[in-house]
Amino acid sequence: MSNTTVAPGQPVPIRIFVDSAVRAEAEPWLATGIAHGLTTNPTLLKRAGLRLSDIAEVAQWAGAEGREVCFQLWGETVEEQYAAAMRLREICEHATMKVPVTPVGATVIQRLHAQGVPVLMTAVYSATQVTIASAMGVRYLAPYFNRMQLAGRDALEQIRAMTSAVPQDGLGPLVMAASVKSADQVMQLVGAGVRVFTLPPAVIAELFDDELTTRAVADFAADMADVL
Repeated sequence: MSNTTVAPGQPVPIRIFVDSAVRAEAEPWLATGIAHGLTTNPTLLKRAGLRLSDIAEVAQWAGAEGREVCFQLWGETVEEQYAAAMRLREICEHATMKVPVTPVGATVIQRLHAQGVPVLMTAVYSATQVTIASAMGVRYLAPYFNRMQLAGRDALEQIRAMTSAVPQDGLGPLVMAASVKSADQVMQLVGAGVRVFTLPPAVIAELFDDELTTRAVADFAADMADVL
């Protein structure tokens, strides 16, 4: 899928990533067309029982049909993180690299950008960090909504400040809300100007879940049976 750009001042369409490394959970949502791609991190890989050697397979099924796949770097130094990025690029040439918002990460981002590698700045916890993402010219920055709340921060206001500081029109970094635990939280974040989400499969399912819709579909099916 392309990285959609719209006219200045106009927000990009809502963009959803599936936040999972479990194929049986993620692939059905990718198949619906609702998802722009997949995000993973070491924790998700561990929960799925996967190792680094399995990333090629994840990239193959998740990245089909041009979908965007995001893998997180590891390592404590610039050289370690950069080496991880090059290893991931060998496995998945078009992968977006998730880089933590640290001084080390910033140096790595500069090197990745020199090679045209797209970057998702991750582990974002404060509105001030949007300035780093914008200055670095990354594609996405991912604030951890629920984790910010658990830490006692006003997560919604922090993220609202991010979307206000950088227009969500695709010309600058797009705020990708992460650590989102419910459909209600999704709508709160939409109201705060967020256009991109990475969501667990269960939250994507919740977006579809409405008893009135379920009832209407059942009524249509019953009525159609009478007119066939």
